[in-house]
Amino acid sequence: MISKHGKLYKDKTAILKHREWRGFKDTWYDYTQWCKLWFLLIKWVIRHPIQNLKAIFRYRWMFAYLTVPSFFDRMMEGMKGAALRGARNNMNTLVIEVTQMLTDLFNADLNLHPGSEKAKKAGEKIILMDELIPLLLTKGFKDHKGILQQEFAVYLPSLINQHSPVHYIEESESYGLPADVCPLPSYEAGVAIEDDYPKINAPCFISCNMPCDGSIMTSALQDRRLNLPSFALNIPLRWKRENVQEYAIAEYSDCIKFLEEKTGEKYDWERLKEAVEIYNKQTKCKMEKWEMNMTDISPHTGSSAWLYRIFEYQAACGSKTALKNDLKVNKILQKQVSKGKFPKTVRHRAILWNTPANMYANLNAWLLNCWGIDSVAEMIDFQGSEIIDTSTKESMLAGIAKMAQGSTMRVHTKGGYHVIFDDLWVKYEQFNADMIIMFDQISCKGVGAINGLFEEEARRRNIKFVWLPQDLMDPTTISRRNMRDRINKFMDTVMKEKPLDPTLLDFDDSESW
Repeated sequence: MISKHGKLYKDKTAILKHREWRGFKDTWYDYTQWCKLWFLLIKWVIRHPIQNLKAIFRYRWMFAYLTVPSFFDRMMEGMKGAALRGARNNMNTLVIEVTQMLTDLFNADLNLHPGSEKAKKAGEKIILMDELIPLLLTKGFKDHKGILQQEFAVYLPSLINQHSPVHYIEESESYGLPADVCPLPSYEAGVAIEDDYPKINAPCFISCNMPCDGSIMTSALQDRRLNLPSFALNIPLRWKRENVQEYAIAEYSDCIKFLEEKTGEKYDWERLKEAVEIYNKQTKCKMEKWEMNMTDISPHTGSSAWLYRIFEYQAACGSKTALKNDLKVNKILQKQVSKGKFPKTVRHRAILWNTPANMYANLNAWLLNCWGIDSVAEMIDFQGSEIIDTSTKESMLAGIAKMAQGSTMRVHTKGGYHVIFDDLWVKYEQFNADMIIMFDQISCKGVGAINGLFEEEARRRNIKFVWLPQDLMDPTTISRRNMRDRINKFMDTVMKEKPLDPTLLDFDDSESW
């Protein structure tokens, strides 16, 4: 029977007309987890109703969070069995973590609480950090909490609502930033120009040179906006080379001394050890998921897999709540694999490489539902594959310094062409893939320099390979519909396939969140 999922979409918005039917058992589970999501959101709102309402009217990006339930539904379209259960648990855990961090941020926000001594004192206990520095660094402080500065105003809204970045990118360009710069630093700069970062009386701000030169340049605008003592944490580009590790460790050591000076608190290495051991367990859980995806039954694929790992790696590293969820999800996945159940139709196993499009976070679901393409491995998912040695202070310092070098995006897009080039073919073999979807992030100058090498090697290996143009966070350059059209043409002309669901071939979601 041919599925007709596209018939459920409302025109232009692609919002479902009613909840998806997945069979009684899976539909009921999905509904209960959807109710749990609403419970978590309502619980967060009613705890600080006035503060949260102020935030909605103060910050343009806050409107994206009003669409979270719809966003989660899009991420999990067509999912059944362990994949559905793992995804729902992952995303609801993310909500628990994010709402707590937003509460800590808003409690100290002087834009929401002008002149408040309570907010000022709360801000003194926050260490503001660039979103690409894993928060594991700050776990050595008892009385101070690290918060990723751009995570909640930039990264998450860009995933939840494709239109969130557009205004801020336009502001950056009207301010004089080149229109061809990567949308990520442009978006970050636009938020700073609009004065739309929470105003925190923090003791300091830790910036970095990740992931690229565009982010380095936008740091100047953000530093000017924050007007806080800052430390530029320089992460080695050639992070695979052992001869740069001494420099990386020295940078982290100097950063810790800077934090001790600005916070007035002594760094506690035993507290760090406790957090690192939790993080190591989180990493082992992720390794188990990768191993399961290498089998014929790949239970943990889709956008929720890589999105959860990114957030866990950067913001929830060392979190007991996240680890508890990891252990639970792995049991669910292992149970399905051991029983040999595979409740999804898969025609092709694809490797998705390069940085994915934030403005089309649910692309994975469409690939599977329309064409039967299972995204068994994604470049953006492969960060944090090393266990940190906790035996000594020096080994922990070396471990967290190395962890930052393998941060989101940077782990493959920096370090020499071999980290993005050679590793692709290794992953292709490990995950038993039969095709490669290569994101062509048109504003990224670094990876674009070796496009020809990818094509030549894929041709030499006789691998089915397609370029998928996108502009990361900007839907006005290349739309979701444009991206689908590229895949449709490739599947028709190269793969000689017919769609599993013809109603998903072409639809208008230009106004979709």
